[in-house]
Amino acid sequence: MKHDSLQPRLLRYRSNIKMYSVIFIFLTLTLFIFWMSNFQQTHPFTNQSEELILLGCYLFLTVSFYFFWLRPRMNKYVQVFEDHLLICRGKEKELVKFSDIESVKFVCWSIFYVKMNSGLKHYFHSRYERVDYVWEGIYQSCPNLISSEVFNSFRIKLVQYDHYQKRKEWFFKHKVIDVINWIVLPMLFIGISFILQSKDILIHQQEVYFFRLFMYSMLVLLVTSFIFTLLLKKLVFDKKVTSQIESFEIKTRDVEFEGELLHRTKIFQSLTAVFTLAILIKVDLNLFSVTKINQEIANLKVKRGSTIIIDNRYNCINCKYRLHDGDFVVFGKGVIGQVLATEGELVGELKPGAPSRMPSSQNIQEVPQNHIAVKSPDGRNITFVKIQELIGKIQN
Repeated sequence: MKHDSLQPRLLRYRSNIKMYSVIFIFLTLTLFIFWMSNFQQTHPFTNQSEELILLGCYLFLTVSFYFFWLRPRMNKYVQVFEDHLLICRGKEKELVKFSDIESVKFVCWSIFYVKMNSGLKHYFHSRYERVDYVWEGIYQSCPNLISSEVFNSFRIKLVQYDHYQKRKEWFFKHKVIDVINWIVLPMLFIGISFILQSKDILIHQQEVYFFRLFMYSMLVLLVTSFIFTLLLKKLVFDKKVTSQIESFEIKTRDVEFEGELLHRTKIFQSLTAVFTLAILIKVDLNLFSVTKINQEIANLKVKRGSTIIIDNRYNCINCKYRLHDGDFVVFGKGVIGQVLATEGELVGELKPGAPSRMPSSQNIQEVPQNHIAVKSPDGRNITFVKIQELIGKIQN
């Protein structure tokens, strides 16, 4: 088959997808390394088998998604001609004649597909630049497949999504505000959080502490960025595109206006992120964690498989958030126990039916300095735990 030379209507997969893929792979590897280092620290009272299974499924799906779905599409492009399409995948090229199309169906958003007489389906969406060219080509060659009302309505949607995807390519166009937003702001958040919170609490696991702060900052920035982008699309840009297409106004896109509006929006988005992160520090949200246990604890009235909340601020005895006798704590490699005594106090074997703080005459010991005495959930064993090994108190 003789292939057509490249024409002006060449639709490539958008370049920003590659950048997003690199960032996504980097975050995936970071999460994998972090969680694997923590999953090596297990204990019968904590149930991490489900987390390991979910992590394995996540990694498998991520790798499969990239290599078997996304990567082949990033190397794919479409040429649009008057009477046919040429779909190119590397050296492979496939001719799609408009006259061989049986029907056109919508999926959602900007996604649609054409079904050929042979039964083969070809999908198109706004990940391709100016995918509305494909839509126009189909309508002009096969007007019997699409009504004029449906054509005009969906064409507007395709143009709106095309502009939306194009603005994503400008994501790091405003270098100063982007550096402030994605580098300076997270570093300030981590630094200020550490300075403020370290005054009242002891931070035993600093690598976990800083990782949580980093993930919280990225989550807040991504969510606020998505919300402002969506609001701009729905309230400003989509209406502008619709107005231009339906009227006799100049159809040229006002790139300067969009760029300036995006720049100002990023400033408001940064301020919103600062406000949100300030609230996060105020309520110490990063100092709470959740875990699931795989053994019933009668004294705590917790059943097997229950999810518990751990307040990581309570990990000391001479600070603002100090532990008291009777508190249930998590320490070491996920061990759960009940505080029995603090440093300098006496503990020993318990007589049957005696009060929990009344030691017998045998095996009485003094709790060493910088330690606490912790009773196992079944009440059989007493362990001296270093303050540095405390993770937090279980919230009832």
